[in-house]
Amino acid sequence: MRYITYIALILINFILQTTLFHKIEIVDITPNTMVILIVSFAFMRGEIEGGFIGFVSGFLVDSFFGQFLGLNAFIGLVTGFLCGKIFNEFYKNSIFIPFFLTLFFNIFYEFLFFFFNAFLQGHPNIMPFLKIIIIPEALYTSILSFLIYRILFILNKKLEKYDRKNKNLFKQ
Repeated sequence: MRYITYIALILINFILQTTLFHKIEIVDITPNTMVILIVSFAFMRGEIEGGFIGFVSGFLVDSFFGQFLGLNAFIGLVTGFLCGKIFNEFYKNSIFIPFFLTLFFNIFYEFLFFFFNAFLQGHPNIMPFLKIIIIPEALYTSILSFLIYRILFILNKKLEKYDRKNKNLFKQ
């Protein structure tokens, strides 16, 4: 049930990200809700589920828009895995920790994307990309993470309750 829910969330996020969220652009910057989804579940559930959501989300983006198949999948996997490594270290109900994690991992995600997509193709100057895209997108995404993390946190609690209920059904 949990992984079916993850796939549904990834698909819903992809559809919203590619359609509706272009309507809430600010200075040509759209929030990267895929990073919010990856960071949120990696933070709440750990590196395996964070890596899974990152890989599947990234692969979906690569399938439709990627210049290189697997680049976003790889970056999403690494982002989810690294963020998930710290999932036992902090209190999950805090709203500020996911904000800062989203800020940091969005910058990390976009920096890796720049490195593999532009730097290795001979465009070594990151400063314009950093000022025009990475920092504004990271701030916008982090601000939006206040709302989205709260929704995902409630959904995760319901999934945990469902998982506990189903575990008890099969115990003797």
